[in-house]
Amino acid sequence: MPAHIEEELPPPSPQPSNPEDGELYSQYKVVRTLGHGTYAKVLLAKHWLTGTPVAVKVLLKNKPCFQPAMKEANIMKKIKHPNIVSLLQVFETKTRGYLIMELVEGQELYEYIKSSGHIEEDEARQIFLQILSAVSYCHGLGIVHRDLKPDNIMIDDKGSIKIIDFGLSTQVKPGDLLDEHCGAYAFGAPELFLWKSYDGTKSDLWALGVILYYMVVGKVPFDSYIIPELQRQILAGVYPAPCGVSNELKDLLSLLMTVNPKYRPTVTEVMKHPWLRGHCKGLTNIHEEPVPVRPDPDIVDAMQYIGFQAKDIRESLTKEKFNEMSAAYYLLEEQALQREVRSTQAPTVSQVKAPFPSMDAGEASCLKIKRSGSASILGRSVWPPSIDQEPAYVQKVRQRAGRRSSGHGLLFEANQMTPTQDQHHIRAMSVPCMLSTSSISEESVSEKREENLSHIALAEDKPIRSRGWCRGIMRWTRRVGNAIRTLCCCIPSRKTPQLGQSRVSPQK
Repeated sequence: MPAHIEEELPPPSPQPSNPEDGELYSQYKVVRTLGHGTYAKVLLAKHWLTGTPVAVKVLLKNKPCFQPAMKEANIMKKIKHPNIVSLLQVFETKTRGYLIMELVEGQELYEYIKSSGHIEEDEARQIFLQILSAVSYCHGLGIVHRDLKPDNIMIDDKGSIKIIDFGLSTQVKPGDLLDEHCGAYAFGAPELFLWKSYDGTKSDLWALGVILYYMVVGKVPFDSYIIPELQRQILAGVYPAPCGVSNELKDLLSLLMTVNPKYRPTVTEVMKHPWLRGHCKGLTNIHEEPVPVRPDPDIVDAMQYIGFQAKDIRESLTKEKFNEMSAAYYLLEEQALQREVRSTQAPTVSQVKAPFPSMDAGEASCLKIKRSGSASILGRSVWPPSIDQEPAYVQKVRQRAGRRSSGHGLLFEANQMTPTQDQHHIRAMSVPCMLSTSSISEESVSEKREENLSHIALAEDKPIRSRGWCRGIMRWTRRVGNAIRTLCCCIPSRKTPQLGQSRVSPQK
């Protein structure tokens, strides 16, 4: 990275090095840098309230990339689909813009296919259906991606995919044609090389055909380092026929990679193709309007306990403000969904069937600790052990909630503290679990914690609060988290087979 960029965007630190980063650091714990470009960088951060890792894109407002990035953000605000990366929050300061994104797990589809050689037809179908679902959803909203390629598709070890990078996407009305020619050459439709107006949805379908071919063959159908030669191949529409695949798949590939866009199918027609017929149940209906947001009352109640107002929460969601409140809501909602999935896969001895823990149901608590009024907050582990070590944001929430006691509190916290260097694609999901506490002194709280953790051998007898922030808090939180998981009798989720066990060797 150039030296002047390093000066403008310094490396992350426990405290903001720039006064403008105060809002970011008040809501998120910045862990490290995931990547950087000429005018922007992406940080790994953890949401203070939920402990959920997120990706933070930091942009300099006086650089050329800022306006395109904000255009991308405005498009992503309209999208909410399980196979598309989610935008959680957007805010700006005087000189910077911040995009808080879902942290996607896994690897690029390009790398996955490259390491596999190519994949079998059944596996390719399952991946292609997810891509098709996301594209059909976007086209139903009038959004065309224009840069679909394996590099912009993430896949995890369970075979779930997410489309990323909507930097070249745009929104159109039915019948509108586009004049801007963009995207990767190898995945570009023939009409892009004729320098005429084109239908963006049809160019996306061509790219889907190239991606499908790449999955089952292991290389792209049109391949040349010489651009004029590559252009000639694409305009001719002639490619090596894939071997060892069904006739239905060959037919679908020929339809998707039809040179004349007028005869190229739409996403609806692709779903009715024999190769996919009977496998498209549950895909998003592209003609459906987005369902109006109805906030989950349990999540709203939980957020009220930490100082948010129900009216402000609903307004943030309905008006799609993508601010602090809506980000907290969506992260809590995701945790509730993950908790429901995990409880289905690995039920515990004292399993709670509610999809989200109710603030009013004491029997839903994983730990039977008595509660008293406003002192109850959803939490995974007790955080922090001392008011002196609390993050500034937690102290602000405590003041906003008007608590009678300032020496204790419970917040969400993920099981895993700081992701390791090789986990930068992994999004850790913590399971919501409600804990309650009484309005008693800090010393009494510490005594009760010691009783609950008496079966765990501590490494040293020195009080936790006297340790430094970096070492003491992390060790203490890990121990409490382990104790809570032990007391809750949690059973680890079952391991699922790794994706790609049915891979075949590359074709010669």
